[in-house]
Amino acid sequence: MLSLGCDVGTMFTKTVVMDNGNVIAHDITRNNGTLKELVEASIHSAVSRAGLSLDDIKVRGGTGMGDKYIRIEHANQGIIKSLARGSFWALAGARTVVDLGGLSTTIISLNGAGKVIEYRTSDKCASGSGFFLELAAQALELTVEEMGETVVPPEECAHMSTQCAVFCESEIVSHINDGIEVKSIVGGINYSLGSGIATMINRLGAIPAILITGGVAKSRGVVCALEKHLGVEVVKSVPADHQLIAAVGAALCARDVQQS
Repeated sequence: MLSLGCDVGTMFTKTVVMDNGNVIAHDITRNNGTLKELVEASIHSAVSRAGLSLDDIKVRGGTGMGDKYIRIEHANQGIIKSLARGSFWALAGARTVVDLGGLSTTIISLNGAGKVIEYRTSDKCASGSGFFLELAAQALELTVEEMGETVVPPEECAHMSTQCAVFCESEIVSHINDGIEVKSIVGGINYSLGSGIATMINRLGAIPAILITGGVAKSRGVVCALEKHLGVEVVKSVPADHQLIAAVGAALCARDVQQS
């Protein structure tokens, strides 16, 4: 059965086309411009890459803060439900899902059947988010990818006293003026983010296997720092791009309803 899932997030729109539970095409579009047009373009791109027309796909699910901008006929799926369903698809043994998104961090506890037990979301000051990393990268004149590939031992990391996106920029400038190496500053940022995320996970209960999703999941530096703070390894390999998990979940939720 063909299905489509679209996740309209705060910074990116993600669309997947699935066939019998497998992703056959996808699109990730940055939200620079009018959301209605961007969402339409993302859906069209994914469908075209699958070699299909939209009329070929009758099962469609949408999720994310911008679901209302999905103008095609579809079934709305909550973001927590979509993340849970997509994560269970990616790893049946997942018990803790850590979604590191554009402006928020969400922790979800799952039972053995992939159902949500409890969840928490933090969007205060963009801490632990992709936006936080982008601001830091701009201040350091680096790309987010360069920051993500920087892994520094804790003892070599510059001290970061805040996880606030605004104050972090001032602290970065201060470190630069003090002659601290950029690598150490990046390490400090990643280590600080890892600490904040680990605190959220521990409050809910870190039950393995821990699966990381969302755009920040691609940052090796943040993920390594998170593992150091947790004292356990997290699952980093998924059968689709980390940013697509909620879109996959939306498609699968819509399909589940169709098959029930």
